[in-house]
Amino acid sequence: MVRHRIVFVVAAILLFSSLIPLAYAVEERLKPVEKEAREWLGMMKFAETLHATTKGMKYWYECCGMGKYVGVPYEALFCKKCHATCESCHAVKDANGNVVDFSISVAKDRNTCLKCHGRQAKAIALGQKNPEWADVHLIGLGVNCVYCHSSKEVHGMHGDFNYMFEGKGIFEVSCEKCHIEKHIGPPVIKTIPEHKQHLDDISCSACHSPTTVTCYNCHLSYAYETYKLRGKPAKKAIPIAGWLFLVKDKRTGKIVPGNIMVLVWTGKDVEAVRVDIAQMFPHIVTTKARHCEDCHATANVKELLEKRELRLVWIENGEVKHLTGIIPIVEGTKLVLQTFAWDPEAGKFKPYKVVTVDVEDTLIENTAALTWEELEKLAKPQPST
Repeated sequence: MVRHRIVFVVAAILLFSSLIPLAYAVEERLKPVEKEAREWLGMMKFAETLHATTKGMKYWYECCGMGKYVGVPYEALFCKKCHATCESCHAVKDANGNVVDFSISVAKDRNTCLKCHGRQAKAIALGQKNPEWADVHLIGLGVNCVYCHSSKEVHGMHGDFNYMFEGKGIFEVSCEKCHIEKHIGPPVIKTIPEHKQHLDDISCSACHSPTTVTCYNCHLSYAYETYKLRGKPAKKAIPIAGWLFLVKDKRTGKIVPGNIMVLVWTGKDVEAVRVDIAQMFPHIVTTKARHCEDCHATANVKELLEKRELRLVWIENGEVKHLTGIIPIVEGTKLVLQTFAWDPEAGKFKPYKVVTVDVEDTLIENTAALTWEELEKLAKPQPST
């Protein structure tokens, strides 16, 4: 009897052992199916994403932006038409513009992204004209956006957000994903003095981005009026490069690049100027980083310390002038800006108002100003090693 039990147990063990490779093989075969199923379930959320709804623009327009002043609902603006559909990114079209197929390859082509992401297109064009501002990834290596931005970011698999930096934010991309040992990018050398000093409290792009591209002074009311008349807005703004704002990311506490948005409304009943400052990745990254003296003890820093105020944009001899270099956005300070209104008859911008704003009134959520103590540190000369 005991012998029979032993034989049965041995047979059961042998049978179970023989099934293990089979079970493992089945599991391996199912992994791609499971991955595909998860992706499809994630893509079902696309209709709720910022790409699909442009909810980020609506959120800020209504809660904190121009919508508070002008009495025009967001739904009446042209902005809502910028939302993306599956067709926007995946459609294959014939010579007549008819959709004949859908393709993942089309969505991976950066020109598909640049059709909507105009600021990034301007950054690439800027780098092509000025080699010192050529992005090492987009121009130097010719990579596509999807090298850094995941399907999860695009298809909204991280949840529902009012804007892209809300909470932890929608982004997965980071320099560290590539710039590590035995990976596609050269590893970060943490022993050099600049990295030892700043890696913990300053983002890589704050030093490796020589400029940002600003579409300054968007004449929103003119775009709105032309949209009502023609069904297509005439967007008028002044492109500016050669400056980089420094702000802080509230989530990490790190100093990061920022950008400024100035909207002008010159309606018959309402006139308004809205200034917003937010963190923004410039998409202009170079292997050559800034020197210490590019940030420390600069004319901009000295003026902030002396006057607690910076004049960002002004008119000089009939031309639009602006500050250049690093511009720290510091708590308790003011910014002075010349604004403009588009004159359709003259076909050019004409001076409108000079506005002075408190920095605290410009900062978008999750973006903070540098402290006065940090400004004082910037005021100390630090010659490059």
